[in-house]
Amino acid sequence: MPRYGFICETCQQPKTAYRTAKQGPPRFCCNICKVKGLSGRSLKPVRHVITPLMHEQIKRAYEGSTGKGQIRDLAQRLNLPRWKVTKYAQAQGLVAVQKKEPNWTEPELRILEQKAHCCPAVIRRHLKAAGYTRSEVGIVLKRKRQRFTQNLKGQPATTLALCFGVDTKTVTRWIEKGYLQTKKRGTLRTPQQGGDEWFIKDSNIKEFIVNYPNFVDFRKVDKEWLISLLTDGQMPTVSDSEGRGYEAAQY
Repeated sequence: MPRYGFICETCQQPKTAYRTAKQGPPRFCCNICKVKGLSGRSLKPVRHVITPLMHEQIKRAYEGSTGKGQIRDLAQRLNLPRWKVTKYAQAQGLVAVQKKEPNWTEPELRILEQKAHCCPAVIRRHLKAAGYTRSEVGIVLKRKRQRFTQNLKGQPATTLALCFGVDTKTVTRWIEKGYLQTKKRGTLRTPQQGGDEWFIKDSNIKEFIVNYPNFVDFRKVDKEWLISLLTDGQMPTVSDSEGRGYEAAQY
């Protein structure tokens, strides 16, 4: 049984149907269009009609690469709005081909590991300066899959100030004088927002406590945080006379 392509006389949409050679192509795509067409009722005119020739061009465009404005250019050539082409493609089951990024190389992974504490936009700029092009989404996913963030146990200066029980300016003064080693995160915070954030690793906090214990008032320090820091997150437990274990930080 041959397959015919036709345009519905009512909705003006290109359709296909299997008909015998004697029947030929149909006039309407469904019973609703048939009733409306035969009854002579006035219908809302279709502003953007897609012809079979347009359908073939849209189909070829979606079978190729669509990541660099090909669909936008096609809509301009067909004198159609972009949303019409996209909506029509979705109705036809056409899916844009997503270009897969190439595999990460060793130099890229080294840059990613060194700059893992920075925000994705900054990492992207460092990769671009080295001659590599990566999207921010790809950077976030790769950093997570490589588990580079697990080696970045730390906190910003504001949170560290709360843990030490001091003002944020005190922590900033330690950083400026070189007592506390830290790095900038590369965020887009403006000076009115306090500028770029500091990121202090747990290892640097430990070195600061060991090298400058006189700067720390242990009466104000959050004891549970300090024990977790010194034990790498493994809170020590002790047992009472009944054998029940509980955290030593509760004493």
